[in-house]
Amino acid sequence: MNELAWVDFLKKHTPKTKRVIAGIGEDCAVIANGKGYLLLSSDLFIENVHFKLGEISLKNLGARAVARAFSDVIACAGIPEFLGVSIGIPSGVTLRDLKSIYAGIKEYCRRLNVSFVGGDTSRAKILFMDIWVVGKAKKCILRSTARIGDYVFITGVLGKLKFNQVFKLRVEEIQTLVSNFKLNAMIDISDGFILDLWRILRESKKGALIYADDIPVTVSRNDIFRGEDYELIFTVSGDQDINYLKKKYFLVGKIKEKSFGYKIKANNKIKDIKVKGFTHF
Repeated sequence: MNELAWVDFLKKHTPKTKRVIAGIGEDCAVIANGKGYLLLSSDLFIENVHFKLGEISLKNLGARAVARAFSDVIACAGIPEFLGVSIGIPSGVTLRDLKSIYAGIKEYCRRLNVSFVGGDTSRAKILFMDIWVVGKAKKCILRSTARIGDYVFITGVLGKLKFNQVFKLRVEEIQTLVSNFKLNAMIDISDGFILDLWRILRESKKGALIYADDIPVTVSRNDIFRGEDYELIFTVSGDQDINYLKKKYFLVGKIKEKSFGYKIKANNKIKDIKVKGFTHF
């Protein structure tokens, strides 16, 4: 069983109660909460899987860990409000090291006005953090609601972000987009553009045509398979004036019916896309 099959198993065997709008298979769990939504998300950040000590500063490690978790809330058009961090601490990590990690966490929380509210600690063989976030949204954008005819946009250049860098989240931009345009589906690019767009297509039961020549990359076209970009993929209803969006973001494709499949156009030739990206197993 690979990672995607495990997620499918959990979806099939995990019932939802009435207040749960969305759960397994989305960026966040979405809970009905009065006139809005409560967003819940968690994210693991593990030594030798997501980072290597010595290749990232400890302050950046703390900041990047929480930024990754916040990104899931942003991808649902939400605003993160509360953060918890549980950490496993191996021998060799000192109190000074932990304070440096915490400095990065605290600084990033301050940027987004997020309250750090606790967590847990334990000894461990490697350094890891389990991050959980609570957010809110007036209107929630899911992976599962893309529509035929939607335009596919990405918010930035792929392959640019280094794995030891702290990145800026597009909080205000997404709120502006949701207020002024009909966004139908959205996801953050954590495991690669091709794989993460495929997740939208799978949850929405749709196909897509991607324009290879319009995808902004840093090194080569292989950047479309690289993870850890933390830009956003969003689909916009095709009956809108998208000239403003084309000036600020990158139009890279169009949503099609499921029977069309998942295809890419390059050098005036259309072929099937091989779905690949980062998976844990």
